[in-house]
Amino acid sequence: MRKQSKWVLRVFALATTGALLFTGPSALANSLSDLKSQQKELEQKKQSINSNIKETEGKIDQNETKIDQIMAQIQALDTEIITTEDKISKVLNEIEQTTTEIEKLHASIAELERKIEERDELLKERIRAVQVSGGSVSYLDVLLGANSFIDFIDRFSAVNTLMEADRTILKEQAEDKKQLEEQKATLEKKLQEQEDSKAKLVNLKASLDSQKASKGNLVDQLEAEQQKLQADKKVMESEYEEVLDLSAEVTNKIVAEQKRQEEIARKLAEEKKRKEAEARKRQQSASGSSTAIPSVSSGDWTRPAGGRFTSGYGYRIHPIFGKGKMHYGVDFANPTGTPIMSAADGVVSYASPLSTYGNVIMVTHSIDGQTYTSLYAHLSSIKVSVGQAVSKGETIGAVGTTGNSTGPHLHFEIHLGTWSGMASNSVNPLRYISL
Repeated sequence: MRKQSKWVLRVFALATTGALLFTGPSALANSLSDLKSQQKELEQKKQSINSNIKETEGKIDQNETKIDQIMAQIQALDTEIITTEDKISKVLNEIEQTTTEIEKLHASIAELERKIEERDELLKERIRAVQVSGGSVSYLDVLLGANSFIDFIDRFSAVNTLMEADRTILKEQAEDKKQLEEQKATLEKKLQEQEDSKAKLVNLKASLDSQKASKGNLVDQLEAEQQKLQADKKVMESEYEEVLDLSAEVTNKIVAEQKRQEEIARKLAEEKKRKEAEARKRQQSASGSSTAIPSVSSGDWTRPAGGRFTSGYGYRIHPIFGKGKMHYGVDFANPTGTPIMSAADGVVSYASPLSTYGNVIMVTHSIDGQTYTSLYAHLSSIKVSVGQAVSKGETIGAVGTTGNSTGPHLHFEIHLGTWSGMASNSVNPLRYISL
């Protein structure tokens, strides 16, 4: 509107000057009158714009109230999702442990069956030996057939040894058969427990999918409200606009480096899946946790920093320039030096100062065949280098206030594919991380 008003004034000024060169006082009076009339019209337009601004501010207040309500619902769903993912992780561990116990039981049962079968063969041989001898020779006959007292003692010792061996064989056979039945019963119980755990896992995964779908719907509502907010605020925009002043050469280098790291990130993701069984056994220690360093979430993504959530994704009044501006990430306030973690497994594709971002780290991820790039800005320090593989939850930098920043905080972005400018392929990080 200002530009249009200035243009109109310039046109009238040129027209008035031209008219004065060829006309007298009467024409001059008419030109001044027309100019005053135009000025009056502009004043009326200004009043109309001011009225529209006030009306727009009222709509903005209403939209921000709706956004706050949706954010509260998203935060509640985040808590449910984290709980469900933890339950899924525990059930997977239970299934794995039960599988190990079942394998051990199968091995033990096979060994018991082998021993029982060997004793059965031994007992059958003893019976056949008695039958071959006519069945008439008894232990008493053996004793009475002694030629001397020493021979009697030797025969008595031998008979006792045979009788004790028979008793031991029969006792061990009975005990092993009893143990075999007990282990078979235990095996059936373990198999049923495993089936129950698998059914529980199916239900938990269905619940998780439902929770994520609900969160996605809420984020859609949030973005719809923010788009409406952006449309309402456009009438208040001025010629001032913050521009990310990046040279084409730097941008091209960043894009080229990220494409190179994309293949590395994909291979790391495949390697992670092959080792998924071992990875599930790792337990994250809760000791030393605080609001400064959040717990690492289950699933593919985790929150990159602790602290207070101060700004969301979408259109907002810029805190430095005071004008309408699209915010392509989310902000977390925390003291300078607070650790920042990688939001997912990946490869560092950029680690250096970058215009108004200040110190920046970018990590390229490959998750379920999709490439993502996460960006961490305004850092006080960078603790990784380009090409370095990082794990979800690994410390990569520290909170700072470098670049255009009003105070120490982390500015965090997620882009689909490789990063080629803040507005390119950006998505709302709340679709992937929890508050």
